[in-house]
Amino acid sequence: MNMKIYAVLVLVCLMTKLNARSHDKVVLLENPVPVSSVKNITGFYGGRMKLNRDIYLKNFPINRYVDFIVERQHIQWDWTKAEQHGKWIESAYLSAIQGGDDELLSKAHAVLKRIIDSQEDNGYLGATARSYRSGKRPVRGMDAYELYFVFHAFMTVYEQTGDEEALVAVEKLADYFLKYFGPDKLEFWPSDLWAPENKRKRVDALSDFAGHGVHYSWEGTLLCDPVARLYELTGKKKYLDWSKWVVGNIDKWSGWDAFSRLDSVADGTLGVDELQPYVHSHTFQMNFMGFLRLYRITGDKSLFRKVEGAWEDIHKRQMYITGGVSVAEHYEHGYVKPVSGNVVETCATMSWMQLTQMLLELTGESKYADAMERLMMNHVFAAQDCETGTCRYHTAPNGTKPASYFHGPDCCTASGHRIISMLPTFMYAERGKEFFVNQYLPSHYIGKDFAFQISGNYPEAENMELTVLSEKAVDRVLNLRIPSWCKAPRVSVNGKNVIGVEPGTYLKISRKWSKGDKVSIVFPMEERWVMREHHSKYTTYTLPRGEIMYKEEPTDRIPYAFLRGPMVYCLDMVWNKQLCNDDVDLAKDIRLNVSVKPSVVDKPYANMVGPVYRTKALYKGSEVEVLLTPFVDIGQWFRPSGQKPEKNAEMFTYGIWLYKE
Repeated sequence: MNMKIYAVLVLVCLMTKLNARSHDKVVLLENPVPVSSVKNITGFYGGRMKLNRDIYLKNFPINRYVDFIVERQHIQWDWTKAEQHGKWIESAYLSAIQGGDDELLSKAHAVLKRIIDSQEDNGYLGATARSYRSGKRPVRGMDAYELYFVFHAFMTVYEQTGDEEALVAVEKLADYFLKYFGPDKLEFWPSDLWAPENKRKRVDALSDFAGHGVHYSWEGTLLCDPVARLYELTGKKKYLDWSKWVVGNIDKWSGWDAFSRLDSVADGTLGVDELQPYVHSHTFQMNFMGFLRLYRITGDKSLFRKVEGAWEDIHKRQMYITGGVSVAEHYEHGYVKPVSGNVVETCATMSWMQLTQMLLELTGESKYADAMERLMMNHVFAAQDCETGTCRYHTAPNGTKPASYFHGPDCCTASGHRIISMLPTFMYAERGKEFFVNQYLPSHYIGKDFAFQISGNYPEAENMELTVLSEKAVDRVLNLRIPSWCKAPRVSVNGKNVIGVEPGTYLKISRKWSKGDKVSIVFPMEERWVMREHHSKYTTYTLPRGEIMYKEEPTDRIPYAFLRGPMVYCLDMVWNKQLCNDDVDLAKDIRLNVSVKPSVVDKPYANMVGPVYRTKALYKGSEVEVLLTPFVDIGQWFRPSGQKPEKNAEMFTYGIWLYKE
């Protein structure tokens, strides 16, 4: 794709986004730059984004899933096949535009055309058979969830390329829902219990219209987000009214006043897990994004307060050391975060990252970019298989591999490629003459009149350099995020030290920038052992539909982890062949010497992030030395010089949290 086409895409993107913003009462403090302006992302993370684009997205059998949509014979409650096309379209467009990939962009456009051509005259665009649908049952139980991603995909295509067909199709789809759902029409009840009989009642159901009944209607109400986004793009009030109607009925449909009780979460008198009997992480976060979008449109601060309070509670109690969230797909009581099992779901990673980005845009507070950095540097790519780009369903801090990398396609494989494709849109932002650097991956930014390159190998290296590439001098206020974890950051401009560099803030540097100006940035990374806080022994029980829940038992055995700056380390048996036991029981057989400072050694493999450390430990009572590698590297599920294990094997153990001697 040549630079002229890029320029057109950038202009179209800016025009459509400006049009959307004209309907908002709350001005964003940070506007993400167009994805086409972020170039040449290199290093480990850039390589993994390229893997996502060149191997996973290009080789994904998308036409099989488009056939499933076009044939439209689905009547089962299962959702995994029917959400693939929406997620793939959005991922493929974003990745192709960012990477300048004509082949993928052409394929994505052809797939989009097939889907649009299959749209029924009434606007329906899902997989459910026409014979199944009627005026009284216009959708299948998981349609709202599946089509959420189609809504967003088509609007992203329109914003990024100006494709009017995509906008027309998504309006027709929205009008289908508006025709059947609304005041004095059908509603998103999670079960056969309606108000007031559903008040404070536990349900076990598969809803006709609102997905999994145990999610208490939130799997239907999540459409408040894309339909409000459609209002931003079109200015058609019917979409705003419908979204407000949806949100205004969550209390009634859930039976637990879950929406109103978010105020108690914001007050700190209630945990987000207590809103109702089961709080599904991913579903709630999708709804929260809708609340924030309505806040942006209407200026209703109560909506922002609810979401901000929920984010703070999750961040404080339910976020893992790697930045990931969710325990068996939901939020638990207290600080319950098991280190193994079905924890940190990739779908929840995706929606948590998006939600955090929306809060960053609205507030300009660097703590949100800090949280995104921790998640991006650790858990996002730990979930990705190094060879095919497939993402795991759950990626526990302590677990086994490679079996869980090979499954699906399902919700999490699709969410994995979608969030990886979105990452370049989270790196930089602007507002007038203000420019924000939120993430420091080596890359180029090529804007209309401002351009620069970030070099270095962050986060493996703690120093980097921002070099201005703009041909003409330009006034800009450069806002550099200074991470809160960094105790002694240093910044200089053209060799002159900048004063007032404070962790947990943006450093503002206002000047006329000329080609060749250099900003040197150093974020010294402290190496440290940390003891796990709020650690417990856990037992499980299940709800009638099989959802796994947890109970705590006290324990005096507390594990430790090793950190370097934002990077979390683990003991990975792929790199510890010397123990002669690839599936070693880390909790039983390994004891770390946390009084010894690990020493840096050469990386055993060039394609991994470093640095790598050697440290002392006991293995079954005998003194040994083991290698600690960044957790993000666990996607390397085989030894480069060895025979690959069977893909369904649980051959190699790994663990962040290990016990001391």
